[in-house]
Formats: sequence, structure tokens, C-alpha cells
Amino acid sequence: MFCYVGDLNQVFLNLIVNAAHAIADVVGTRGCKGTIRVRTLMDGSMVRIDIADTGSGIPEPIRHRIFDPFFTTKEVGKGTGQGLAIARSTVVTKHLGSLTFETEVGKGQHSPFGCRSMASGTN
Repeated sequence: MFCYVGDLNQVFLNLIVNAAHAIADVVGTRGCKGTIRVRTLMDGSMVRIDIADTGSGIPEPIRHRIFDPFFTTKEVGKGTGQGLAIARSTVVTKHLGSLTFETEVGKGQHSPFGCRSMASGTN
């Protein structure tokens, strides 16, 4: 797959750090350990990466805003609100892919994203 490696590394970092923060919020209240699962696969002409966590999930009233620049649910000094906006821009604009999420409050989040595989001849 041809890609902008440094940019995709930033996407992975942003998604995994957000997952870790979501888990930390749950661990603080429940006293249990959390899990982050990363899975890769080919899905037709797309390389798909799934990142799932056992954090608290995203409340319905803010789901439509999570990819907005400067939107954050984190306390001052912990987040800038740029990570998911940059991740989505990188995946969608630079790699012609998609970045979505599936979530349920209290059960965590699943963030599948895909990038077109230039190696397969798809542009």
C-alpha cells in the first residue's frame, strides 16, 4: 500500500491515545483494567484498520461533533481538540478513505477506518 506513513502514524497515535484516555476514565471509577484492540485486514480494495476500546463510549448529544476542530471533552491542558479532526482529514483527504466510529455509552468505542490500497490499482 502506498501511503503517507508519518501521517498515518499520527492517526494511529491520536486514536490510541484517545482510547487510552477513555479507558483511564473508566478505570478510575471501576478499578478494572481496560483493553485496546487493533486489527488490520483487507476489505476489497481497502486496507482497513479497526481500533476498539473498553472505555466509556461517546454520549449521543456530542457524537456529531467529535471530528470538529478544537472540540474536546477533556479537561483544560489534557487535549487540544485537534486529534480526531486531523485524523479524519488525513484518512479522508490524503488517503481517500473513511474514518467512522461505533459507540455505546458504557461499552466503549470501535473506530474502523480504511484507506484505498494503491497497490491493488485502485486510486
